[in-house]
Amino acid sequence: MLSSGQMSKICGVSVKTLRHYDKIGLLKPERTDAFMGYRYYEESQIGSMLLIGRLKRYGFSLTEIQSLLALTDHQQLFFPVKKK
Repeated sequence: MLSSGQMSKICGVSVKTLRHYDKIGLLKPERTDAFMGYRYYEESQIGSMLLIGRLKRYGFSLTEIQSLLALTDHQQLFFPVKKK
């Protein structure tokens, strides 16, 4: 498990950003300490965080990113382009 500080350093984001993403449901920590409120992330979540950063750089809003991450059928990401 990675602490918020470790996750922020690995992914190049601030701890404040991780807290915000948790608050809006974009990237929930794997575990949150009930007493102290510390957030812990799995190493497998690094890829999701890096993808979120990449999509932000491409100009997607956090709401759009949340919708994209919620897709279970990755075929939905690719839609046919209609020819005129």
